[in-house]
Amino acid sequence: MNSAKASSTYSGSASGDRPREFGPAWQHFDEAVLFYTSALALEPQPFAEVPSPSGLVRSQVMVTSNRAVRLVLNLAPMLQQEPGQKGNGARKSYQEHIAFAVDDLVATARAAQARGLDFLRIPANYYEDLDARFALDPAFLATLKELNLLYDRDANGEFLHFYTATVGSVFFEMVERRGNYDGYGAPNAPVRHAVQYDSLHAHH
Repeated sequence: MNSAKASSTYSGSASGDRPREFGPAWQHFDEAVLFYTSALALEPQPFAEVPSPSGLVRSQVMVTSNRAVRLVLNLAPMLQQEPGQKGNGARKSYQEHIAFAVDDLVATARAAQARGLDFLRIPANYYEDLDARFALDPAFLATLKELNLLYDRDANGEFLHFYTATVGSVFFEMVERRGNYDGYGAPNAPVRHAVQYDSLHAHH
């Protein structure tokens, strides 16, 4: 493993058309960006908005100058509490996320699978879409599907990653960058959000 990424999520209300309800969450989000910039010398990157089942998630990446450490702050809309659910439903809506870079993701996934790691289960239609987008080698595509790996590619390189199931309020991600790929697999984020959302609500 040669680098790490952590993700922290803030929840803000997304009800109706009253943007003032976002005020406290946006304020804390911007304060966090300022803190990590001034105290830890992390450099903010252009933010992105990623669709999720509950609305758009604002994702702000912050990195060290050598990009060995990457911190991702996410501002997510607050989910409505389920009928009959006790306590604050939004409190369990989003999880903490820690990612590690590895040199060989397929080997890492096989070793983790052999040790009984619980992977996030990726739906089969994701791999059909992946094949349509990239026309991947059939054997490579079969390996991705077998191990629940996700894939992205751009002009600079390739990105492979997988997620664990959530344990408590934390899930882990393993990533492998090939070539000069410097992103985070953003096209795969909606798939991950949808699977985690379904898993969360299946337990209520």
